[in-house]
This record gives sequence, structure tokens and C-alpha cells, in this order.
Amino acid sequence: MKNPLPFGKTEQVKDFFTSLFPPMEREDRIELLDRITEGSQLSRDYIVMMILSSALASLGLLQSSTAVVIGAMLVAPLMGPLIGAGMAITQGNAKLFRISMGGVIAGIAIGLLVSVFIGLLNPGFEPTLEIEARGEPDAMDLGIAFLSGFFAAYALTNIKLASSIAGVAIAAALVPPLAVVGVAFMIGLPVISLNASLLLATNVVAIIIGAAAAFRVLGLHKSIQADNKPTWIKRALVLFSLITLLLLIPLELKLISKKKTGQNRPLTLPVAKHTREVVDEYLSQYPDIELLLIGRSSVEPDSEVVVILAGYDEVEKSLSTDLRSAIRKSRGAKIPVKIMLLQGKRLDTDK
Repeated sequence: MKNPLPFGKTEQVKDFFTSLFPPMEREDRIELLDRITEGSQLSRDYIVMMILSSALASLGLLQSSTAVVIGAMLVAPLMGPLIGAGMAITQGNAKLFRISMGGVIAGIAIGLLVSVFIGLLNPGFEPTLEIEARGEPDAMDLGIAFLSGFFAAYALTNIKLASSIAGVAIAAALVPPLAVVGVAFMIGLPVISLNASLLLATNVVAIIIGAAAAFRVLGLHKSIQADNKPTWIKRALVLFSLITLLLLIPLELKLISKKKTGQNRPLTLPVAKHTREVVDEYLSQYPDIELLLIGRSSVEPDSEVVVILAGYDEVEKSLSTDLRSAIRKSRGAKIPVKIMLLQGKRLDTDK
């Protein structure tokens, strides 16, 4: 049987990859350029879709609704100008590059303003699982974004793959981290906001590079000579390469940290900030009792609040009854409250 991957001969290898990624015909390239240019422009529809998708993502993050967040990914138009920037770099199209980067910057600005506004209207929220998921980027996110940009560009060149664009939009996840930047900052989570900014920058840069790589493989770069590239292309490539290297440092450090500590998967859902403050205030009259854990085991209407305490002396029997009443009052409902008290001797001699 003939070896399908004859890597021993350069020409055969070249023919093999050409069969995988056949160069586009001139008419197809012109049509593709028109479609990508149209999708990269800052139009009324683009602005409206960015506002709606950012609002949808922000609300879905606060509700910890995966379905809503996915819906926001599907309707977000931010992928269009990113693909346009990748094509502009490949073809040396300065006009398309300006249009695309203008769309990217405007889209990010709109998303930030919308998420900040929604975060301002909803202060005091604890970080949901959906918010925290965008606050832990690592080097694998860079690879995911690169492949998403590559596949999105490749799919745009083939009508048969048009239906796959929705899946790419979900994989790239551009709007959720953008929404987390604003929402997390406004509800008092600056570290998560900063990490989400890192994820957003990673996605933007890697998608542009991935799209440029796909268009180059498909032969769209042949309109310019290798030794006669415009200066702006060289500068853009150097800039994106430097940004990628700078992003890799914190991303790789985070990946190494995850390998040591494991993935973050909370055992319980967080309670509202007000409920935790009520518990802290009540326990302030018991200096020999420490709060080890407070959380929710589920969501409404079957939510159960679990409180684990540590005590080192005799405790009044009324503590559990009074604390349970205080928690229910803060929640405004007669929900199940489980209180567990661990008693024993202190082993930490510093206290």
C-alpha cells in the first residue's frame, strides 16, 4: 500500500498539503474578500449585535447560565473583523486592516461599556462558576484561539463548511471574557477582571494569527512578493509576535500552577454577600467559634445553606437555632439550613 504521507520527498509533501488545502481561484478570492470586508465594517447592525450579545453574556454570567452564555457567543459579531485583520495581513491590504482593527476596537469598547453598566446595576454578586471559568486562562487557551481562527478562516472559504462557523464561535468565546472584564470589576473582583483581560487579549491575537495562517496556506498571500512586503505588514507581524510571547509568560505560569494544584472545582456554590455578612456579624459574639465554610448545595427553589463551624469550648444550644433564623431572614425564605459544629482542641499554637 502506498504511503499517504511521503515525507521523504519535498515535492510530494508539497503536493500532499496542496491536496488538503487547494489554492483558491481568483473569482473565489474576490468574492471572499467582499464578504469578509462587509463583515469587518463598523455598521449599525454590528453595533446593535455587540450591545445585545454583551448584555446577554453579562446577564448569563451573573446567573451562571451556560445556555445564555453560549447564546451570546453565537450572536456576537466580533469574530468578523478579527478574520478580516488576518486576511489583511496575508494579502497586504492596508485598507481592510484599518477597517478590521477599527471594528475590533469598537466592539471591545462597546462590550466593556455594556458589561460595566450591567455590573453597576448588580452590585454584591458572588463570582459564579461561569465568571470564575474566564478568570483562569492558561497556555491551552492560546492554542484553542489559534485553531479557532484557523478553522473560521478555512470555513469561510468553503460554502460546505458554513454551518460550522457557529461551533467556532463557541470555541473562541470572545464576548464572555469581555463581559467578565466589566462585570467582575464592578462587583469588586479586580483579579478576575484582570485575568479575563488576559484571556480576551489572548483570544484576539491568536485568532488573528490563526486566520492569517489559514489564508496563507490557501494561497491568498501570492498577490505580494516575499521580498517586497509593505512595511506595515512587517511591523504588524513583529507586533503580534511580541504580544504573543508576552502573553505566553503568564499563561504558561498559570498552566504550570494548575498542574500542581489541580483544576478549580468548588464543592459548594457561594452564598450572597449579604448572607455571609450576617453570619460573620452573628459569630462575632462568639470569639471561640470559627467559620470554616458557608455555601449553597444547590439553586432555588431547593437551595440548602450549609455552614461548618469549629468550636473549642462549650457552645450555647441556642446558637444553631438563632444562626439558622438569621440566615433565613437574610435570604427572605424558610430554606433548609444545615449547621455543623466541629469541636476539639486547637493545634495552631500561634492563636
